[in-house]
Amino acid sequence: MAQHDYVIDNQSAPAARTDINNALAAIVSNNSSGSEPTVKYAGMWWVDTTANQLKIRNEANDAWVTIGDFQTGDSFSAGLPAGAINAFGQSSAPDGWLECAGSAVSRTTYAALFGSIGTTYGVGNGSSTFNLPDLRGEFIRGFDNGRGIDTGRSFGSLQTDAFQHHGHRRSTFRTRKSGTDSATVWSYSENIGSDDFDSTEIITTSGGTPRTGSETRPRNISMLYCIKY
Repeated sequence: MAQHDYVIDNQSAPAARTDINNALAAIVSNNSSGSEPTVKYAGMWWVDTTANQLKIRNEANDAWVTIGDFQTGDSFSAGLPAGAINAFGQSSAPDGWLECAGSAVSRTTYAALFGSIGTTYGVGNGSSTFNLPDLRGEFIRGFDNGRGIDTGRSFGSLQTDAFQHHGHRRSTFRTRKSGTDSATVWSYSENIGSDDFDSTEIITTSGGTPRTGSETRPRNISMLYCIKY
């Protein structure tokens, strides 16, 4: 690991040779270090060994652009900020991610993640750890944030299942018979004669074989939710 300011001072030949070799070492190692180079140039490469990311200095020379994960070569997740959540089609968390299982993890080891989500999902032990969100068996719902659709919710809060209040129609009808004629009368106020009778009809429909369970849910497929650290 090496870094250099890429300025070769006037000095003795042996010292200049050492200086040049140090500059070349910084170039071939892409300025590999846990901290960013002190002197920066547009287009400069930097292997950030703290975040395990390969970065390049932007054209304006005022920010670093993340190219990819230096260990896995994953350019997608490397560009995501700490705290991003994604569903994975595998049963264990990939490199750079933690399973959203409510675990208490270190505030120093996962400092970037702690800086992003803090203690929103739990304070951990109150000093050195914090909790990840627990998304096992859960659906995610967009935060209302003042819209008025899902009111009374705080960010990151859990909501239990519910079934919207509703009603079912019950129709009451009466059939009057007179001689050989008959008619269905949809009325509740007519007098009932000796040849009349009232009946109540419960209208039901069939949508196939009922599927019952301990919760109300849509069709779904289970995947692994993970959070970027």
